[in-house]
Amino acid sequence: MPTGHTTTAQQEKVVNQQLSSKRVREQRSDDGPAILPGMEHFIDLLRKVKHPALVVRLLERASGDALPELQALADAAKGKLPVESRQAFFHCVAKLDAAIRQRLEDVVERVLLLGDDYGAQAVQSVLDERREDDAAVLEAPSDRHSRALHLCIQQEFPEAGVRREARFDQAEHEQVMHRQWKSDHFSSHYLGPKGVEPQKVDDVQETLRTRIAELFPHVPKEQILIEQFVRHGLSHAQHDEDADADGESLTQLHTLCATFNGSTAHYRQVEDGQVVDHEEPAAMSARFSWEPATGALTVFCENREARRELATIFRDVVLAHEGTIDDMPIRQFDLFGFSTSAMLKRLEHDRIADIESISILQIKVAKPFEQQLELGGKPVARQLASKMEISRDRRDGRNIYQVAYEDYSAEDLSQYALVQVKLVMRMAKQPHRKAHNVAVQITAPNGLNDKSKTEDDRKRVLEQLIRIGVLSEF
Repeated sequence: MPTGHTTTAQQEKVVNQQLSSKRVREQRSDDGPAILPGMEHFIDLLRKVKHPALVVRLLERASGDALPELQALADAAKGKLPVESRQAFFHCVAKLDAAIRQRLEDVVERVLLLGDDYGAQAVQSVLDERREDDAAVLEAPSDRHSRALHLCIQQEFPEAGVRREARFDQAEHEQVMHRQWKSDHFSSHYLGPKGVEPQKVDDVQETLRTRIAELFPHVPKEQILIEQFVRHGLSHAQHDEDADADGESLTQLHTLCATFNGSTAHYRQVEDGQVVDHEEPAAMSARFSWEPATGALTVFCENREARRELATIFRDVVLAHEGTIDDMPIRQFDLFGFSTSAMLKRLEHDRIADIESISILQIKVAKPFEQQLELGGKPVARQLASKMEISRDRRDGRNIYQVAYEDYSAEDLSQYALVQVKLVMRMAKQPHRKAHNVAVQITAPNGLNDKSKTEDDRKRVLEQLIRIGVLSEF
């Protein structure tokens, strides 16, 4: 019997070792860093894209050679490339000239920089599902990096005889605008006439130049460059909601940009053994974002004092419409009150009329930190954040703070940055509508997404958020 037990134990040990070894082999990563030590961004992109055929297209256009072996691997993948296929890609790229590899790395870095939520929204806004090539990259499986790469190839590596597109540049501009929309250091927001379509820039370009030159007297009007775009993207009301752009409803947006030498660049040089200060004219821009459906006009300009007058110029010239330009209030949410259970008492005692109850379903928190990395031999500081989501099942009798303490060992959330809160407000019975729930999602600092089906519900939600000190408008 002892011998039999020993044999069985040894067999089980061998089987477990084999299974463990198999799991290690299945989970192993590729050898990208060893094969391409100077192409961190390319390696990262190849691991992420769900349309690897785009990477093949990028390599073929950059090298000028057909790569049927890589195309076969991409076609077989049906999504992300497996480890063995990535290895083949890496070895292929390693054989390219150093100049080609460096150019690939540079453009791929730009693709990855469009990978955040703002960039994903921007890329989505310039893609047109009615175009066959755009529709192909939008089909599942799809991802934000593949969509950005598609635009990059059309711009930086266009097919022979095909006009170079500028949509990738436009998406980069839109990404910056999405980021800057929240900050009064970069932009101001106004309400104009709803439903007015802007005139074509060719018809009003001379007048627009003249008016801008009057506002900036030192700028010759013939040196003002004006460009106009029409796109489909998220409305201003949606920009700050915590969701990927993939499934959002889109609205028509118009962007007009006037660029001119309106600022001064200061720099120092060593000349003949002395440090000499130089000041040269530098380009600045006034960028307008206009939503006909809502009448929302945003002016992006580093000269804050000139924004209202720029908005007036846009109204007078581009919209050719009389009337006033009014400041558009921006909602701002302070979620700090949700960091302790004291908020439960506020939700109980500070309810407005016609709201029977309010419950907290979810709280998302983040722990911001800085991490030092070395990229290309240079030290880089990255601002990162670890995130935690505390959720309560709707059938759970505990409140969200009990869940945080008992399930997440988080007794006090004030040590974190509160990112998002999800509530359920119970609306009382009304003369023409029965009692019902309204889900409310608040994202710091400006995002509000509620499931109100009537204007009355929406007004109650806003009034309730103001009552508990979460919402302010300025």
